Amino acid sequence: MTPNLQTSIPDTQHALKELFWRRGYEHASIDDVVNETGLNRYALYNAYGGKLELFLAALDAYYQERKNLFLRNLNDPETAPLDAVRRVFEFAITEMAERGTGCLMCNVATEECGRDPKVAARVESYLDEIRRAYTDALERAAARDELNNSVKPADGAALLIAVKLGLGVHAKNGADASTMLSIFNTAMTALSADSS
Repeated sequence: MTPNLQTSIPDTQHALKELFWRRGYEHASIDDVVNETGLNRYALYNAYGGKLELFLAALDAYYQERKNLFLRNLNDPETAPLDAVRRVFEFAITEMAERGTGCLMCNVATEECGRDPKVAARVESYLDEIRRAYTDALERAAARDELNNSVKPADGAALLIAVKLGLGVHAKNGADASTMLSIFNTAMTALSADSS
Protein backbone atom coordinates (compact mmCIF):
# COMPACT_ATOMS: atom_id res chain seq x y z
CA MET A 1 0.00 0.00 0.00
CA THR A 2 1.45 3.37 -0.97
CA PRO A 3 1.50 6.20 1.58
CA ASN A 4 -0.94 9.06 1.35
CA LEU A 5 0.52 12.45 0.61
CA GLN A 6 -1.09 15.33 2.47
CA THR A 7 0.28 18.80 1.91
CA SER A 8 -0.16 22.02 3.79
CA ILE A 9 2.06 24.25 1.67
CA PRO A 10 0.67 27.65 0.69
CA ASP A 11 -1.38 27.76 -2.51
CA THR A 12 1.08 30.02 -4.34
CA GLN A 13 4.03 27.77 -3.57
CA HIS A 14 1.98 24.74 -4.58
CA ALA A 15 1.08 26.39 -7.88
CA LEU A 16 4.73 27.31 -8.49
CA LYS A 17 5.83 23.78 -7.69
CA GLU A 18 3.31 22.30 -10.12
CA LEU A 19 4.27 24.74 -12.89
CA PHE A 20 8.02 24.19 -12.65
CA TRP A 21 7.54 20.42 -12.28
CA ARG A 22 5.44 20.33 -15.43
CA ARG A 23 7.33 22.86 -17.57
CA GLY A 24 10.83 22.99 -16.06
CA TYR A 25 12.69 26.15 -15.10
CA GLU A 26 13.91 27.06 -18.57
CA HIS A 27 10.50 26.70 -20.25
CA ALA A 28 8.31 28.37 -17.63
CA SER A 29 7.89 32.08 -18.29
CA ILE A 30 6.83 34.82 -15.90
CA ASP A 31 3.54 34.95 -17.84
CA ASP A 32 3.09 31.25 -17.03
CA VAL A 33 3.76 32.02 -13.36
CA VAL A 34 1.19 34.84 -13.39
CA ASN A 35 -1.42 32.60 -15.03
CA GLU A 36 -0.69 29.67 -12.72
CA THR A 37 -0.74 31.58 -9.43
CA GLY A 38 -3.34 34.22 -10.25
CA LEU A 39 -1.04 36.90 -8.85
CA ASN A 40 0.09 39.91 -10.84
CA ARG A 41 3.73 40.55 -11.66
CA TYR A 42 4.10 43.24 -9.03
CA ALA A 43 2.78 40.97 -6.27
CA LEU A 44 5.03 38.11 -7.39
CA TYR A 45 8.17 40.23 -7.58
CA ASN A 46 7.33 41.93 -4.30
CA ALA A 47 6.77 38.60 -2.52
CA TYR A 48 9.55 36.54 -4.08
CA GLY A 49 11.87 38.60 -6.29
CA GLY A 50 12.83 37.29 -9.74
CA LYS A 51 12.27 34.01 -11.54
CA LEU A 52 15.10 32.25 -9.68
CA GLU A 53 13.56 33.15 -6.32
CA LEU A 54 10.18 31.90 -7.53
CA PHE A 55 11.84 28.65 -8.57
CA LEU A 56 13.61 28.31 -5.20
CA ALA A 57 10.25 28.77 -3.46
CA ALA A 58 8.85 25.94 -5.59
CA LEU A 59 11.81 23.71 -4.69
CA ASP A 60 11.37 24.53 -1.02
CA ALA A 61 7.70 23.56 -1.21
CA TYR A 62 8.56 20.29 -2.93
CA TYR A 63 11.39 19.59 -0.51
CA GLN A 64 9.18 20.07 2.54
CA GLU A 65 6.42 17.97 1.05
CA ARG A 66 8.76 15.08 0.17
CA LYS A 67 10.73 15.31 3.39
CA ASN A 68 7.54 14.90 5.40
CA LEU A 69 6.37 12.03 3.22
CA PHE A 70 9.60 10.06 2.93
CA LEU A 71 10.97 10.53 6.42
CA ARG A 72 7.66 9.75 8.06
CA ASN A 73 7.33 6.52 6.11
CA LEU A 74 10.99 5.46 6.30
CA ASN A 75 10.91 5.88 10.08
CA ASP A 76 7.57 4.14 10.62
CA PRO A 77 8.19 1.75 13.56
CA GLU A 78 5.27 -0.42 12.45
CA THR A 79 6.90 -1.27 9.11
CA ALA A 80 9.97 -3.43 8.43
CA PRO A 81 12.75 -1.14 7.12
CA LEU A 82 13.04 -2.68 3.64
CA ASP A 83 9.26 -2.68 3.33
CA ALA A 84 9.29 1.04 4.20
CA VAL A 85 11.87 1.67 1.47
CA ARG A 86 9.71 -0.28 -0.97
CA ARG A 87 6.59 1.65 0.00
CA VAL A 88 8.29 5.02 -0.57
CA PHE A 89 9.67 3.93 -3.95
CA GLU A 90 6.38 2.45 -5.09
CA PHE A 91 4.65 5.74 -4.30
CA ALA A 92 7.29 7.70 -6.23
CA ILE A 93 7.22 5.31 -9.19
CA THR A 94 3.44 5.42 -9.44
CA GLU A 95 3.44 9.20 -9.24
CA MET A 96 6.23 9.60 -11.81
CA ALA A 97 4.53 7.22 -14.24
CA GLU A 98 1.19 9.00 -13.91
CA ARG A 99 2.72 12.46 -14.31
CA GLY A 100 5.19 11.53 -17.03
CA THR A 101 7.41 14.33 -15.78
CA GLY A 102 9.81 12.45 -13.53
CA CYS A 103 10.74 13.61 -10.05
CA LEU A 104 11.06 17.40 -9.70
CA MET A 105 14.31 17.25 -7.71
CA CYS A 106 15.75 14.59 -10.07
CA ASN A 107 14.87 16.81 -13.01
CA VAL A 108 16.58 19.79 -11.44
CA ALA A 109 19.67 17.74 -10.60
CA THR A 110 20.11 16.84 -14.27
CA GLU A 111 19.11 20.14 -15.90
CA GLU A 112 21.10 23.27 -16.66
CA CYS A 113 19.47 25.25 -13.86
CA GLY A 114 20.95 22.77 -11.39
CA ARG A 115 24.30 24.47 -11.94
CA ASP A 116 23.18 27.63 -10.17
CA PRO A 117 24.81 27.57 -6.68
CA LYS A 118 21.56 28.27 -4.84
CA VAL A 119 19.68 25.59 -6.77
CA ALA A 120 22.54 23.11 -6.38
CA ALA A 121 22.56 23.70 -2.62
CA ARG A 122 18.82 22.94 -2.44
CA VAL A 123 19.24 19.72 -4.40
CA GLU A 124 22.25 18.57 -2.38
CA SER A 125 20.50 19.32 0.92
CA TYR A 126 17.47 17.29 -0.17
CA LEU A 127 19.53 14.35 -1.40
CA ASP A 128 21.69 14.36 1.76
CA GLU A 129 18.67 14.18 4.01
CA ILE A 130 17.08 11.38 2.00
CA ARG A 131 20.43 9.55 1.86
CA ARG A 132 20.66 9.70 5.66
CA ALA A 133 17.10 8.40 5.98
CA TYR A 134 17.88 5.49 3.65
CA THR A 135 21.08 4.77 5.58
CA ASP A 136 19.15 4.70 8.87
CA ALA A 137 16.56 2.36 7.37
CA LEU A 138 19.25 0.03 6.03
CA GLU A 139 21.06 0.06 9.38
CA ARG A 140 17.84 -1.08 11.01
CA ALA A 141 17.46 -3.74 8.31
CA ALA A 142 21.02 -4.94 9.02
CA ALA A 143 20.23 -5.17 12.74
CA ARG A 144 17.28 -7.42 11.83
CA ASP A 145 19.51 -9.55 9.53
CA GLU A 146 17.43 -8.46 6.54
CA LEU A 147 20.22 -6.62 4.67
CA ASN A 148 22.71 -8.39 2.40
CA ASN A 149 25.73 -8.73 4.70
CA SER A 150 28.10 -7.67 1.92
CA VAL A 151 26.36 -4.27 1.63
CA LYS A 152 27.22 -1.40 3.94
CA PRO A 153 24.12 0.66 4.78
CA ALA A 154 25.71 3.88 3.47
CA ASP A 155 26.56 2.17 0.17
CA GLY A 156 23.06 0.77 -0.10
CA ALA A 157 21.65 4.25 0.50
CA ALA A 158 23.87 5.63 -2.26
CA LEU A 159 22.55 2.90 -4.57
CA LEU A 160 18.96 3.86 -3.75
CA ILE A 161 19.68 7.52 -4.51
CA ALA A 162 21.26 6.55 -7.84
CA VAL A 163 18.26 4.34 -8.67
CA LYS A 164 15.84 7.17 -7.80
CA LEU A 165 17.69 9.64 -10.02
CA GLY A 166 17.79 7.10 -12.85
CA LEU A 167 14.10 6.33 -12.50
CA GLY A 168 13.34 10.04 -12.69
CA VAL A 169 15.12 10.20 -16.06
CA HIS A 170 13.34 7.05 -17.27
CA ALA A 171 9.95 8.46 -16.23
CA LYS A 172 10.61 11.73 -18.03
CA ASN A 173 11.38 9.70 -21.15
CA GLY A 174 8.11 7.79 -20.99
CA ALA A 175 8.91 4.65 -18.99
CA ASP A 176 5.86 3.00 -17.49
CA ALA A 177 5.45 1.95 -13.86
CA SER A 178 6.12 -1.75 -14.50
CA THR A 179 9.44 -0.99 -16.20
CA MET A 180 10.52 1.24 -13.33
CA LEU A 181 9.37 -1.27 -10.72
CA SER A 182 11.45 -3.95 -12.41
CA ILE A 183 14.56 -1.75 -12.13
CA PHE A 184 13.80 -0.98 -8.51
CA ASN A 185 13.17 -4.66 -7.72
CA THR A 186 16.60 -5.55 -9.10
CA ALA A 187 18.18 -3.07 -6.69
CA MET A 188 16.13 -4.40 -3.77
CA THR A 189 17.16 -7.96 -4.61
CA ALA A 190 20.81 -6.88 -4.36
CA LEU A 191 20.13 -5.28 -0.97
CA SER A 192 18.17 -8.16 0.50
CA ALA A 193 19.73 -10.73 2.84
CA ASP A 194 18.26 -13.42 0.58
CA SER A 195 20.86 -12.55 -2.06
CA SER A 196 23.91 -12.80 0.25
